[in-house]
Amino acid sequence: MEKGADKAPRKDPSLSVESYHAMQRPETGDQQEEVEDHLSHTLPFVLVCCITLLGSGGLIIGVGPFIERMVKDGYFSDRCNDRESGCAEQYDAMNPIFNGGFQIMTWTSAITGILLTAWGPRYNATIGMIFLTIGCGILATAETEDGPNFFMMGYGFIGGGGNLMYISSFHFANLFENKAVPIGILGGIFNLSGLLFMLLNIPGVTIKIFFSGYSFVGMGLVVLVAIFYPDDSIEDGEGYSLKFPTYSHVSCSRVYQEICRPEVFKAVKSTRFLGFCVLFAWCTMSNVVIGGLVESLAASKSSDSDSLHIFNGYAYPIIGNSTFLFAPMVGYLIQETGFALSMTFCIVFTQISLALCWGPELVSQYFMLFFFNLTQAFAYTIEFAYIQITYPNEFYGPLIAAVITAQGLLGFIAWPGLSPNPFGPTQFTPVLLICLIPSFLLYIIPFYQRKHDKIAKREVAHVRMSGVDDSKI
Repeated sequence: MEKGADKAPRKDPSLSVESYHAMQRPETGDQQEEVEDHLSHTLPFVLVCCITLLGSGGLIIGVGPFIERMVKDGYFSDRCNDRESGCAEQYDAMNPIFNGGFQIMTWTSAITGILLTAWGPRYNATIGMIFLTIGCGILATAETEDGPNFFMMGYGFIGGGGNLMYISSFHFANLFENKAVPIGILGGIFNLSGLLFMLLNIPGVTIKIFFSGYSFVGMGLVVLVAIFYPDDSIEDGEGYSLKFPTYSHVSCSRVYQEICRPEVFKAVKSTRFLGFCVLFAWCTMSNVVIGGLVESLAASKSSDSDSLHIFNGYAYPIIGNSTFLFAPMVGYLIQETGFALSMTFCIVFTQISLALCWGPELVSQYFMLFFFNLTQAFAYTIEFAYIQITYPNEFYGPLIAAVITAQGLLGFIAWPGLSPNPFGPTQFTPVLLICLIPSFLLYIIPFYQRKHDKIAKREVAHVRMSGVDDSKI
């Protein structure tokens, strides 16, 4: 921060509103204000990133090591009919754990947007971490005799509880004026969480041991978010300050008032918003289908147990969940070009991922995981950036609920529609075609979005030229 200037400096759009005003204060207070700005903006966001890493619903994306450990621990090995554990029928029996668990996470996330309006991020995040802890307890005690649905419920509680906290964290991006990059960082960390399940690759760390231990992590997160998260969402330009919990902001009637606002109904019914919902929901549904089939696809392409262990236990989580490497760049792309180009990339990468599932050798699945990862980076960054950048802050809860509801409705195609595989444990082509063929219609959506991007770009350029604060544009 430059010191010693008597006149107000030129406004730097990379600074928060509070930082900009701090630059115009007398020199004697500059250093103190810089420290205060750091404490009220950067450090809280870093802590939120750490909490998200440990507790977001992205934990369940680490399904590769989870299923690999399930096989090693002998769960559902009875489906192999006295054959060696790891048969196609065993993988198919466990497929609903991820696909169904993802559906539970999706519908919990849809409710999150409404609950966030009713009682704020502190209580939302705290309840979410309680559910995560319960989910860990379920997986630590579940047995094959309980059936896949019991495992699915525990897996879904981890994902759903994690997303109660995760979605309640995005208002921290309002600490910064340019929100696209912080949103991209949080989107990337969501998938980075899935790497934590790689601890299941450690010899001797069974499903029971891992989830018994992680339930204590969940308890710690309950306490942490209950103390750290604010009662109400942070608004644009505000700094963070630690405050004692209160109930003054809790209002269930506010949910009705926010959801039933004419402006919200108008936004939800607009062609632009509905198209965005369909694009996001179809791309993520296709990714869920792929995610549930990865182990079965690998097993159909190689019979070498060591190669399969490396692929499922290490390659799948590392390559498939390295979204954090690309999500900030997606945020920057959105910031510079708008949403149409990012939407187009999301569709293209979804189609490439589906096509590579037909690859003849196991090596082809490594390339598939790369594009699978890119699809997630674009889809989940667009999901939150589109709402937070395009619409007013008070629309966030209802609109995120609408987007995730669309995701949940199309998600019924993945589960229970295609999981377990209705065409047979090794019949992948019909499932992949169901996801691939309709995706070509999605290109209409970014084409329609282009004109809105051009309008928004002109508005921002006009406001910046006039010297007005453009943080709300």
